[in-house]
Amino acid sequence: MLKFNYHSHSTYCDGKNSLEEMAQSGIEKGLSYFGFSAHSPVPFDNDFGLQYSEIQNYLSETIRLKVKYEDKIKLFTSMEFDYIPKISEDILERAKEYNLEYIISSVHLVNSGNGLWFIDGSKQESYDNGLREYFGGDIRKAVKTFYNQTNEMISNVKPDIIGHFDKVKMHNKDRYFKENDPWYVDLVIQTIEMMKENDVICEINTRGLYKGRSNDYFPQTTWIKELAKRGVRVTISTDSHKEDEVDKLFVECWNDLKVCGHKEVWYFDGQWKSTAL
Repeated sequence: MLKFNYHSHSTYCDGKNSLEEMAQSGIEKGLSYFGFSAHSPVPFDNDFGLQYSEIQNYLSETIRLKVKYEDKIKLFTSMEFDYIPKISEDILERAKEYNLEYIISSVHLVNSGNGLWFIDGSKQESYDNGLREYFGGDIRKAVKTFYNQTNEMISNVKPDIIGHFDKVKMHNKDRYFKENDPWYVDLVIQTIEMMKENDVICEINTRGLYKGRSNDYFPQTTWIKELAKRGVRVTISTDSHKEDEVDKLFVECWNDLKVCGHKEVWYFDGQWKSTAL
């Protein structure tokens, strides 16, 4: 089994360990490939993203570590870009400027037009408060806006990897909608078809499951099966924020992908390649 992880965070953003500690853990756990993907800078005050003043330090440190550990693991430099309409900087332009080797793009903050709805993080009340404040409690409108923003990201950016594309479910926990509601299913299928049309890779993100914030992967098993039916490429991500998370549930996810009908999984070694499951 080829082990890899291209979605990780460190003390340069909201992670708990240094880049070097994360790389060392990847080596200890037998990963062949590991990507550094700090949350990109965003043009407003925040405590989760890479700060503009630290960009060059981050990039220089990843280069140093690539050389230091080149005989043990292949390391790559990336960022996880937040896509926020009318607020985000040009992602492709920034990726080129920073000389990134691949791009992850995700939606954590939904632009309602009068404020940003934060659908991530550990606090359910932030999700609930934002739903009331920015969407008047209208969950269908809110979720539709999330998926419209995701689809716009796929179409406009065409990132290598789409991050946790159904994370809007995390704090819902069947309270506002069911994941088999026809209107919700339609939105998800549209996004899956958009991924296929633009030939991007969908990550199967294990973090919600191992952190106990979800009872399934991002995306959930139902959608993993739909991805297989439609031939959408997938990779496995642990979205690690600590050194002991770099391979969390990787083996389990590998096996679950086979059960869901996938024949291959995609990895990056300087270019994207597939390996049989």
